[in-house]
Amino acid sequence: MRSAQRIAIILLPVAILAVGCKSGSSKEDQLLDQLANLDKETIFERAEALYSEKEYQKARELYAFVYDSFPNDPMGHKAALRVADTYSVKKDVMNLTEARLRYRDFANRYPNDPDRDYALLMVGHTYSARKLRPDRDLSEIHEALAAYEQLINLYPNSEYMPEAESRVSDLNELLAEHDWIVGQFYQRTKRYEGALWRFENIRENFPNFSKIDTVNAKISDLETLIEERDAAWKKRLEDLRKKTEQKTED
Repeated sequence: MRSAQRIAIILLPVAILAVGCKSGSSKEDQLLDQLANLDKETIFERAEALYSEKEYQKARELYAFVYDSFPNDPMGHKAALRVADTYSVKKDVMNLTEARLRYRDFANRYPNDPDRDYALLMVGHTYSARKLRPDRDLSEIHEALAAYEQLINLYPNSEYMPEAESRVSDLNELLAEHDWIVGQFYQRTKRYEGALWRFENIRENFPNFSKIDTVNAKISDLETLIEERDAAWKKRLEDLRKKTEQKTED
């Protein structure tokens, strides 16, 4: 009796695993059976309908089927992008990262595809989709800028140019704001050269910054402060030199 119980305990996980595998295989087989007699256009349209209903996982399965079945077909290329879209529509880090990898892969794999400009746009979006702040790590801002600028440089006639240029403008505002924050800190702590360098960097590289008039005024003020401070130090050193000479003569 105990021997039979031991055998049953040992075989139970194996049976569960077998049922699970059979169930998973059955689900895939069912999907293949449903799609076997449909053309790629019909399958893609069904995926689009599911996507519009926010059934992203189900849509992804159909898009993936089209891409896997027709990897060298224009419809297959479009389906590959739509798989990425099913991830990017979710704004959490994990899904955006997965989407980014897929958009990058598409841009690298199909350099002559007519939708490559869209893939580059979306690489940028996967960085800028989440709230970016000028007082935090700037790496994602720079990565997004690189993607948008690649689109702008390679596809000047792209329909996505206005959107890319708008995003570049917003990201440049954040970079300028970063230098503004740092420059103000340096000025408050009387590190005038550091502050001046930050404000001059804004004037040179971000002329459309929303605070550019104030930046120019601060540059002028800092130049005056530095000049007055240096003059005061020179006068003090000269006074010390004269006192030293007098003591030597006495």
